[in-house]
Amino acid sequence: MKKTFGFIKKNYIYVNETALFLCIYVILFPIIAIPIKAILPQFNECTYLRITGKPCPLCGGTRYIQNLYKVRENITYLFHPFGVILVFLFLESIYRIYQILTRKKEKTEKQIKVDFFVHILVFLCFSLYEIVYLIVTN
Repeated sequence: MKKTFGFIKKNYIYVNETALFLCIYVILFPIIAIPIKAILPQFNECTYLRITGKPCPLCGGTRYIQNLYKVRENITYLFHPFGVILVFLFLESIYRIYQILTRKKEKTEKQIKVDFFVHILVFLCFSLYEIVYLIVTN
């Protein structure tokens, strides 16, 4: 077990960097989507919507981020399911930046286990949201 944890501990910085770049990508996707749509329009289509004809749980996410300025008018705009995801990604970005900046400080086994547990829990909650969404929309 200790040998496996040593491998995880050594590569934990890569986990932090990857998670940070994914968060930044999702947050900046509306800006990134403009040149992608111009060059390769098929990559900007929702595959789930194209195959099933029904919107997926994340349909409207790009539109949501593009209209984020509405938060100033009405704070409840953040309570949309994608808004909750966006708030989580923003907090995740701050956490990952902190982890990267403090990489010289030794991470304990407990810190890394809590990190993985929290992210598994968030993933399961998001998966449950998707399942409920698909059941309700059918």
